[in-house]
Amino acid sequence: MLSRHAESFFWLARNVERAETVSRVLDVTYTRSMDRFQHDVWAHRAWRTALAIGTLNEPADVEPYDAETTFERCIFDVTNLSSITSTVAIARTNAINVRAELSTETWENVNELYLDVRAQRLDALTREGPARFLRRVRDRCQAIEGVTDATLLHVDGWNFLQLGRFAERAYLALRMLATLDSLDEPWPEWQALLEMASASMPFARASSHLPASREVIDFVLFDPTFPRSVGFCANEVDAALHRISETPQGRGYTNQAEKLAGRLCAEFNFADVTDVLAEGGHPFLQRVRGEVEALMAAIQAVYFPRIPVANAPLNPAGIVSA
Repeated sequence: MLSRHAESFFWLARNVERAETVSRVLDVTYTRSMDRFQHDVWAHRAWRTALAIGTLNEPADVEPYDAETTFERCIFDVTNLSSITSTVAIARTNAINVRAELSTETWENVNELYLDVRAQRLDALTREGPARFLRRVRDRCQAIEGVTDATLLHVDGWNFLQLGRFAERAYLALRMLATLDSLDEPWPEWQALLEMASASMPFARASSHLPASREVIDFVLFDPTFPRSVGFCANEVDAALHRISETPQGRGYTNQAEKLAGRLCAEFNFADVTDVLAEGGHPFLQRVRGEVEALMAAIQAVYFPRIPVANAPLNPAGIVSA
């Protein structure tokens, strides 16, 4: 496969995953904010958290953080490459780059998502309520994931989709966990985190006793059966890398990306929440996030050209430049 095509598959998956996560975080924050007074301290904190996730910043570094500002920055702001408008436009650009290798169903879902997002305006969204739009984005992104699995040949292109999807998913899960200040947060904050990570029902089914913050951390980080846990994602990235290089998994590595992926898998396969608490929650999350960033950089260094093809420039209207 051409390196530039592999990179397009990688960034297509990463941006679809990011659009889905940002839409779900905003939807959960908006829905839960309806139960709180507009100027309640917890409501302000929730919007600050959503804005931090939607802009890939630390919560302490974002302000102001009211609902309208958060929607403008995280949905429509084309200068924010993590906004829904930006990520969907970038995903479509990459889909165009590999259009001949995509199934018709995949292309139609990506293009329809792009046209839907492009048609939205902030004033109409706040007037009519954002929940329907955000859930439509979430559902369409999940549909793209399902359609690619069901209609693409599971060869190199699909493997690079897997790399992008699960690397981005692990990275965003770590960022979501890092937004909580301590283990002493009240349970509603942990429940909100589970909903943002699409883990509420899976956690309830897997839990055998009264839920606590310790169990939430263990589930989101280490559960081997939950497809959004960091450990599950690390193993999927490692498996995809070995499929691409045709190296048997578990028998060494052939490049730096495989080496870093193997280390990450070992850490999550042979650790648990006790190790996290012993190191300290935030130091552990910061360290592992750095490892995931290094892994993604290694994937790009090994497989992609030096000049990126994925981040197509956007004009102020949010339309990908020709």
